[in-house]
Amino acid sequence: MSNPQNDPDLANAERKARRFWVSLVVTFLGLQVVIGILSVRLAIGDSAAVIVPDYHTTALNWDAHRRRQTAADRLGIKVVVQPSDVADGQGNRAIEVLVSDRDSKAMTGVVLSGRLYHHAAAGDAVKVSFEDAGDGRHVSLAPMAKPGLWHLELKIDGADEPIVLPVTVEVAS
Repeated sequence: MSNPQNDPDLANAERKARRFWVSLVVTFLGLQVVIGILSVRLAIGDSAAVIVPDYHTTALNWDAHRRRQTAADRLGIKVVVQPSDVADGQGNRAIEVLVSDRDSKAMTGVVLSGRLYHHAAAGDAVKVSFEDAGDGRHVSLAPMAKPGLWHLELKIDGADEPIVLPVTVEVAS
């Protein structure tokens, strides 16, 4: 067996092998760091990959939240949400909400507000307030430029008990 210190070709081959394996390990470690950084950026930078706003608070107060969500059924209140077919140049679209009681009579004296977001961008939720237009109709102008499914969490104050209704609305174009 020859000694690597005495054989220059063997010493050179060992240095090449050492460089190759060290650089291979360092390359894989560097690649792992780059993939980790990209994953974190995608996870926190994409509004489609966020948790629904106030999810933690809702989960902590689930019984009260669920009671507000089912209040409309218990009280016999019917709600119909109708977004406009067209949006203005800034992407705002009119939304009309019809609120009626158990006997299909228009409800007056209720105040509507809500939180609206596109299903593909839950992190971009906007608050929406509605104005009473009479005869149980409430209208608002909301930023709904993108087609697709929109989620409106409608809050109705002024009924016999607080009401929160999750409504999904589809915008065609």
